[in-house]
Amino acid sequence: MTFTAVRNFLLLPAVIAVVLPGDVRADLTDMKVYSPIVEKGDLQFEIIGNVVIDDDDEYHGFKHQEFELEYGVKDFWATSITASVIEPAGEGVKYDILGWENTFQLTEEGRYWLDFGFHMEIEANDEGDEPHNLEARFLFRRASGAFEHILNVNFEQQFGSAADESTELEYIWRTKYSLDDDTAIGFEAFGAPGEVKYLPALSEQDHRLGPAYYRDVKVGNVTVEVNLIWLVGLTGGSAAHTPHWQIEIEF
Repeated sequence: MTFTAVRNFLLLPAVIAVVLPGDVRADLTDMKVYSPIVEKGDLQFEIIGNVVIDDDDEYHGFKHQEFELEYGVKDFWATSITASVIEPAGEGVKYDILGWENTFQLTEEGRYWLDFGFHMEIEANDEGDEPHNLEARFLFRRASGAFEHILNVNFEQQFGSAADESTELEYIWRTKYSLDDDTAIGFEAFGAPGEVKYLPALSEQDHRLGPAYYRDVKVGNVTVEVNLIWLVGLTGGSAAHTPHWQIEIEF
């Protein structure tokens, strides 16, 4: 990647904020850690989900499930199609969002102290009275020995006739320690501080943190990666508990 290309990617969130008239819901339904590392030729199918456990009946039992098919087109570019379904508390399962995601690896893995990438996603909402979403993520990764640390900084914005005029900030953090080639433990954190222009009080923000277990299982030429995370709410604006899982099948 040339310096000009990197500069243009860095300017994308600013362009988004100027051109589009809205923001994305900072509700932490889509909880996934994005790595800046891209593998050319890799074909992956992922199942990502979570369920809310909370004292508030309005949120208790809310379920989110996302299905993603990703392909590494180039050494620096992977693209994917996603579809998600939700089950609001006390309601039935319904189709939610169709998305198109692209990840760009902007530095060679291990060449610098940090690996760096950029991720962009467009989501089309199935409900006619709901806005569509555009998400831009900066991806940072640091690998050192058995440790791997990943940080995502997300800027989310709505667009369409039902969009709100604000830009939402979210963050995602993972620290993973490899016990062997197939097993790792660690923790993950997800947070939605809120609107960039005006952040609400900390007690009203959504911040969740919890332990994680990672396991790779090989079935012939197929690798199945299972991630199990139990998130605990850190503020009054967070769900009390959120069991979260991710199953990745790499062909």
